[in-house]
Amino acid sequence: MDSAWDRLLDLVDRLATDPTLTIGAENEAEMVPLISAAMEVHDIDSELDVPDVARWLVGLVHAHRAVRAAHPEVDPEDDLSDLRVIVTRWLHRARPR
Repeated sequence: MDSAWDRLLDLVDRLATDPTLTIGAENEAEMVPLISAAMEVHDIDSELDVPDVARWLVGLVHAHRAVRAAHPEVDPEDDLSDLRVIVTRWLHRARPR
C-alpha cells in the first residue's frame, strides 16, 4: 500500500495535470487526512499547520496550471517534476547542514 505521502503527491499530480478537475475546498478537505498521516510518520514537518498546508498545496496547483498556460513551450513533465521538488523540499523537515 502507498504511504500517505505518496497518495498526497499523487493527488497533487492529478490536480496539477488534469485541467478537467476542479480545484477548491473539497481538495483541501481530501488532503487534510493525508497530510496528518504523513506528519505522524515524519514525512511532513509536524511544525506546519495541517489546514494551512492543504490550502497552500491547492494554491500551488493553481499556480502550476497558470505557469503551464503561460509557458506551453516547457515540457509538462519538467514542470511537474519541478512542482514535486518544490513541494517535497517545503514539506519535509529541515535537515542540518
